[in-house]
Amino acid sequence: MAQPRPSRFLMASAGMLAVALLAACTGLPKVAPTYAVHDFGAPDPVAARSLGFPLRNIEVVAAPWLASTAMQYRLAYAQATRRQGYVESRWAAQPAQLVELALKRAIRTGEAGVAGACRLRVELDEFVQVFDRETTSRGVVEARAVLLAPRTDQIVASRSFSLAQPAPSADALGGVSALRGGVQGLGGELFGWLDALDREGAARSGSSLRSRCGA
Repeated sequence: MAQPRPSRFLMASAGMLAVALLAACTGLPKVAPTYAVHDFGAPDPVAARSLGFPLRNIEVVAAPWLASTAMQYRLAYAQATRRQGYVESRWAAQPAQLVELALKRAIRTGEAGVAGACRLRVELDEFVQVFDRETTSRGVVEARAVLLAPRTDQIVASRSFSLAQPAPSADALGGVSALRGGVQGLGGELFGWLDALDREGAARSGSSLRSRCGA
């Protein structure tokens, strides 16, 4: 005995149900990828150091390739020209913001209160973990610092800095530690440079940066 064929109505209904189920499945909200968020941790207990002249502010601006929260690394031993980013790790803010906060914690600013003080602008050119081998990496921080006169923003002095800090491990956590150390080193070198400028000016012409920076 032949089996009865399903009616066209039932076949059409089944097709519509399948389409509806498929649409419902594809319309489900996607789970956002999880990743670790890093910053430089709590500030060191050492208070910010004061220069011999007033410094109105420290501003850090980054190169376009650093304008994101991606935690970047470079495999120098394989593809030296390629920038890559960790999938499961991010910075809590863009590098320029993290570096600016760290420098303000290291060097006291805002002492003059108004526009009558010099301003320090730091241009961040590099902030990356570099792998020289699969198991060896370092945090590289490169920057150009410009001391600007009050009101006119005339360049009083400028200098380039390049720091490399070995990473304790060949992973994202090692990169965070190395770059944190590099930024701390940058703060120390910036302070030493500005302090030396002030002292050299006073010794050479009897006019320290206090006169230039409106103290």
